Amino acid sequence: MAEDLMRLYNAMSVTAQQELYSFALFLYSQKNNSDVSSKKTSCFGALKDKILYISPDFDDPVEDFAEYM
Repeated sequence: MAEDLMRLYNAMSVTAQQELYSFALFLYSQKNNSDVSSKKTSCFGALKDKILYISPDFDDPVEDFAEYM
């Protein structure tokens, strides 16, 4: 397979070889980025003490749903 790939590569024009090289780098970077993004770190407590304002009527019943209660 590698020999066939090299034969095809050598038969291409320089411009096509550059495009193929750029595309291969793109695919390689996509694979590496997906490996990094699949690892999730814990975010527990990340927003602790970050809520600056909550409306005073936040816990009040919503009037539109009065007929359902």
